[in-house]
Amino acid sequence: MAGALKRGKEGEIESQQRVGYIGVSAWLGDTNGGRRVNNKHYLFITAFSRPMFSPEKITDILARKKFTTSAEVFPPRNGKPPQIILDKLAKLKELAPDFISITKGAMGSQRGGTVPIGYMISERYEMNALVHFRCRDLDKREVENQLIDNLYFGIKNILAVLGDPIPGETERELDSATQNRYASELVSQISDMNEGKYLPLYGETEPRKGIKTDVCIGVAGYPEAEDMEKEFFIIGEKVRAGADFIITQMVFDADIYSNYVGQLRERGIKIPVIPGVRPVTTPSHVQAAEDIFGANVPNELKNRLASCPAGEAKETCVNFTVDLCQRLRDVGAPGVHLFILNDVDIATEIISRF
Repeated sequence: MAGALKRGKEGEIESQQRVGYIGVSAWLGDTNGGRRVNNKHYLFITAFSRPMFSPEKITDILARKKFTTSAEVFPPRNGKPPQIILDKLAKLKELAPDFISITKGAMGSQRGGTVPIGYMISERYEMNALVHFRCRDLDKREVENQLIDNLYFGIKNILAVLGDPIPGETERELDSATQNRYASELVSQISDMNEGKYLPLYGETEPRKGIKTDVCIGVAGYPEAEDMEKEFFIIGEKVRAGADFIITQMVFDADIYSNYVGQLRERGIKIPVIPGVRPVTTPSHVQAAEDIFGANVPNELKNRLASCPAGEAKETCVNFTVDLCQRLRDVGAPGVHLFILNDVDIATEIISRF
């Protein structure tokens, strides 16, 4: 059996094997202990095992829990030590979140490692992982290959996004013949693989048949989009393509979230909608939330952050965020997803108060 062996007192042998956490202990008794029978030593073995962690689909988690807590993290910038994110995941595990999402090159940033980090979230840290998949810079064949990478790493949950253009990049029209132009088309490609349909080989026109993947597909929602009718149409397209759940852009008002979900339900969209929540501790965080992400931050919070001493800003943020999460729960949210920007300490402060 693989694993390090250690001989303890009185002949005790202990072994632990990482995969499956298999443990064996044995004791070789002496003749005075009554363990010698017919001139033979008997080996008494006690074996124990703990089942391997089995990742769940997010829809299954939502089905069995009334309210979930989760957080989003991102990989270190390329060239930084991988241990940075691994240490944060180890701390997040102590909070027992329902799942952790890992981003993919947000806004074109040079941050590799999304898929292997997603694998380690589950395999090493025994948490459910939601892996972001950005397709803007990929053709459909590259998308298929990278989805197979996710399959080999045992990824059960994917957040399907088109992705933002790289800052400074000229906006260009994507080729519908070779690329997914919208997130809904990426969702459709993932759904096809869930049905065992793969892209044709070069020179062929018919889809190939293969194994059915089993991916739970999440998509992004925007409760404060500039054009809400367009937003509802886009969400409808994503759902028709096979989306299983929605995580919203950050919201700071439970009523905004509730109204958004109500509008979706009126249009026949019934999949779960998890609100995104961004803890903001400085006026610069507030400005980014409003200018970059289009969120409306309540004047009450802005005024409190602007006027309170620097040492009290974190407590102000935590109190507001915990209250917001409770209000979201009260209006029927199935959970909250915290955009913590790798600030594990603030995640701890918030989740520990639920």
